[in-house]
Amino acid sequence: MRQVKIGLALGSGAAKGWAHIGVINALKRAGIEVDIVAGCSVGALVGAAYASNRLPVMERWVRSFSYWDVLRLMDLSWRRGGLLRGERVFNNIRKIMPDETIEGCTLRFGSVATNLSTGRELWFTEGDLHQAVRASCSMPGLLSPVGFNGYWLVDGAVVNPVPVSLTRALGADIVIAVDLQHDAHLMQQDLLSVNMSGPVSEEPGQSDTWRGRLREQLGKMKSRRANSTPTAMEIMSTSIQVLENRLKRNRMAGDPPDILIQPFCPQISTLDFHRAAEAITAGTQAVEKKMDELLPLVRTHD
Repeated sequence: MRQVKIGLALGSGAAKGWAHIGVINALKRAGIEVDIVAGCSVGALVGAAYASNRLPVMERWVRSFSYWDVLRLMDLSWRRGGLLRGERVFNNIRKIMPDETIEGCTLRFGSVATNLSTGRELWFTEGDLHQAVRASCSMPGLLSPVGFNGYWLVDGAVVNPVPVSLTRALGADIVIAVDLQHDAHLMQQDLLSVNMSGPVSEEPGQSDTWRGRLREQLGKMKSRRANSTPTAMEIMSTSIQVLENRLKRNRMAGDPPDILIQPFCPQISTLDFHRAAEAITAGTQAVEKKMDELLPLVRTHD
């Protein structure tokens, strides 16, 4: 009898992507064994570390980041198609993941990138592991694109933010998808509410809830930015998130995952890579909320 294979589809989300580490750790603690991993953007990075048995090393690395460590990893460039060259970051990643090929990974792995010339998605399921990750992470405008077979490749989130389809194509019978960008519209709604109604008075105990903390933070943002124009980075990242969410909803409607995990960490911005502990905790909590759905599926196929 053929063994049922469980696949993990890890979505895009920039600094929120460290939540994938919390998700994976929580699944392992629950005894849920993943056979296949597919990733997009930061999901490809974390997924590659997991597939090559290097996730604990990566977790120690990202948990050690300070704000200044993140800044030091940013090699600015104005001539290479992106704000950052990305060489410093990916040189460090090569030390963490010395495996050179996708075929050398312990788990079946794939990543998705976007062909800038054709507008089509490109799946990396064999070959250079680091090239597959680097291409998938090339957020337009932020990281320079990657040359491949005469084409330029950028972030897979442009075409497939949560790669459920790739996970199934790699042989997964059950797909657990991790969506990091679902809270973007909630944050925008709360920001609009704060801006229109003014500061929110907290009820006793409300500050202990995520909504109370979020409203408090957004209230401060309102007072700071009432008369300021959004930065170029804020405009770019928010615009990309809006497009990703629309595309993601359409794709998931046609090809839904069996289980959808949605870590909630709206306080983490695009480049807040030094807030790994918060993101990892959000990933752990998101799995705990879905245990009723996860355990019956796994037990059925033990």
